[in-house]
Amino acid sequence: MNDLISIIVPVYKVEKELPKCLDSILTQTYSKLEILLIDDGSPDRCPEICEEYARKDDRIKVFHKVNGGLSSARNYGLDRCTGEYIAFVDSDDWITPDFIETLWRNLKKENADLSIVGYALAWESGEKMPYSDEKEYLVFDKEQAIREMMIQQRFQCMVCIKLHKKELFKEVRFPEGKLFEDAAITLDIFKQCERVVFCGKPLYMYYQRAESIVNSGFGKKKLDMLKYSEGMIEYSNENNKIYDIEAHTFYLQAALMLILQAYNDPDNSDSQYAMKYIYGEIKKYKKYIFHNPYIQTRRKIVMLAILMKVSPKIINKLWKVKVNH
Repeated sequence: MNDLISIIVPVYKVEKELPKCLDSILTQTYSKLEILLIDDGSPDRCPEICEEYARKDDRIKVFHKVNGGLSSARNYGLDRCTGEYIAFVDSDDWITPDFIETLWRNLKKENADLSIVGYALAWESGEKMPYSDEKEYLVFDKEQAIREMMIQQRFQCMVCIKLHKKELFKEVRFPEGKLFEDAAITLDIFKQCERVVFCGKPLYMYYQRAESIVNSGFGKKKLDMLKYSEGMIEYSNENNKIYDIEAHTFYLQAALMLILQAYNDPDNSDSQYAMKYIYGEIKKYKKYIFHNPYIQTRRKIVMLAILMKVSPKIINKLWKVKVNH
């Protein structure tokens, strides 16, 4: 375990969660780490906490910068990291002790460009819900990996469950001032990967905060996600539509996620605009819904209800009903 691995941690207004995150990084079984804490102009005690931890462990490098958002902080770290491999950890999440070692061992074993593990949603109550099947271990070539990324069944776009060869970021940076930045770069990363390895063990704990971007009220900027999703369809079209069903699956599932968020904030003018716009998008691509093997039955039912212009309140209730698929 002689390869230097850089872990980039953007830090902003997480003074309560930050120590747990940093402790989980410092106790990794893989020890040759460069830990970059990017204080993104945090107004709370985060800057002091970062410095305290840097005094405890010389693998930590602390950088203080003017607030620019998550993408800006990650890019700041990418421009300064020196490791052969790059991982990201968000500062309100935490990782199991074998997180980095598992990613690294799998990547080396399979001679892969990208290594991915599973994750679990985690709440303040202590409840955890694994997203992936911990028994799964799969190796994909480029085409297979892109398909898997688009259908989002085994793993998501999130960069924090991945270990990247540094070369993958030579020409790639996160878009600043945009939301859903992980989705924005995912295709550009996967297009460079000849081999991708996936292990379903949930080693990354994704903390669910009510005030997070994903869980916050609806804003028109969230429609950025559809722009990135459209890029998947364009890429498929440029390649003889070899990913046609998968790319449209990605788009439709993104559209569904957004319209459900808009339904939860119905009096918001941005929500009202999004409801009309996304309805049109789902209608435009409806031929990809009902015979699609990648879309769950519940999602198909909810999309049908949207197309039938069923009341948002009823659709929200329908969304909460469990359906076997």
